[in-house]
Amino acid sequence: MASILLWLSGALTIGLFIAMAVHSAPLSPGIPALQFTFDEAAFKAILAQWGPDGIELFRRHLRIDFPVLASYGLFGYLLVRYGCLFRQLDQTTRRLSSWTMPGAALLDAIENLLHLQLISDTTSHAPAVYLIAGLVATGKWLLIANFMTGALYLLATKWRKGCEK
Repeated sequence: MASILLWLSGALTIGLFIAMAVHSAPLSPGIPALQFTFDEAAFKAILAQWGPDGIELFRRHLRIDFPVLASYGLFGYLLVRYGCLFRQLDQTTRRLSSWTMPGAALLDAIENLLHLQLISDTTSHAPAVYLIAGLVATGKWLLIANFMTGALYLLATKWRKGCEK
């Protein structure tokens, strides 16, 4: 049952990510540019480039992004817990690794909520809100990069050892 959930969550993640990328492709600069802003001026400069239609497109993209973050969080957890790739790791490393993608998903949800607040309310926000949104997004991307780097390392160097029956 766990392996079926692993494959389904992986397929769902890929499908939703593709849908999100296609949906938000018209935004220039892309969404990651907004995610890596840390102050009001930079944030609002990107919103100005997007214009009202782009801001609405970004708002609608969150309808896809929330399911994406849930699916990649679940997939990462299941991959570590039930996939063969992480099997050769010690128990502590495996336990920590299993929570990397759910942790990234949690940060992604917080980032989305902050960005939604920042685009929905036209009043000025405390500078810390922009900073926190940027730091949370950066933390999310660092966790994802860490997980992907570790998974690729295991795939490249230890696949046979970890997945032998």
